[in-house]
Amino acid sequence: MKKILIIALAIVMAFSFIACKGETEGELELPPAQEIVDRAIESIGNVRTYRFDMDMTMKMSGESEGRPVEVRTDMDSTGALDMENQEMMMDMTMNMATPDEEEIRMAMAIYIIEDMMYMMTDIPMMYMDTSWTKSEVPEGTWEEISEQMNQIESMVEILDAAKVEITGTEKVGGIDCYVVEVTPDLKQLWEMVVKNAAAAGEVGAFVGEVETHLDEILRGFSVKYWIAKDTYFLAKMETDITMHLTPEAMGYPEEEGEVAMNITMDMLAYDYNQSVSIVLPPEAEDAVEMSMP
Repeated sequence: MKKILIIALAIVMAFSFIACKGETEGELELPPAQEIVDRAIESIGNVRTYRFDMDMTMKMSGESEGRPVEVRTDMDSTGALDMENQEMMMDMTMNMATPDEEEIRMAMAIYIIEDMMYMMTDIPMMYMDTSWTKSEVPEGTWEEISEQMNQIESMVEILDAAKVEITGTEKVGGIDCYVVEVTPDLKQLWEMVVKNAAAAGEVGAFVGEVETHLDEILRGFSVKYWIAKDTYFLAKMETDITMHLTPEAMGYPEEEGEVAMNITMDMLAYDYNQSVSIVLPPEAEDAVEMSMP
């Protein structure tokens, strides 16, 4: 059962690193869904900088060898991307709590400044103590690295092959937005999860092996976007995921127990194309240098 819990955590981290005719809202006619999707995708090319805040709650309940299992994980992250200067940062903290054990705190951070990548990991559950490492970013790899960290890029991947419905308009931070409800293509979604989990090494490989049980594992998935009317930039995202994990589906039939998991994520994106100052934390200055694969 411990292996299932570790893989569940990897899935959570991977998810955190996804045409129809015109609708009407009262007497106000809304644009066709495909038009908003096309403009939202096109708007990505106009983004030079932005910031984001993301909160996630994951609840797991079930049993292992006849004993109840209950785990709650709360994650908070904040980040900034500067595409023009090829710099970025993301700080993430995660707290995992169970009724019978002491709360486990985990943290990760990634900074890219002046062609150097700095990474901090503190994940006791995976036997990774607090440490900073740094490595030179090879020429031509910024696009690949930033794509994995870019939250609005994941929105484009989902919108590009999803069923989309425009359900109305709302304000987010004073900005008028279209509300877009999305039904993602599950196969494409899982390909994104596997890609994001690749950085998790062996655990990431485990995630990739469960695709044959995708229909059994994913019991529910919904995404809602708030797209700014004037710029078509992403202003807000809400995600709700329900999964059912069994030893057979996860590739460990010798273990006992089942876990039901629900993940909710909320993200705000803001300060588009405003000046961004990404400053390396003082403790990262003594990072151990490593070479990138």
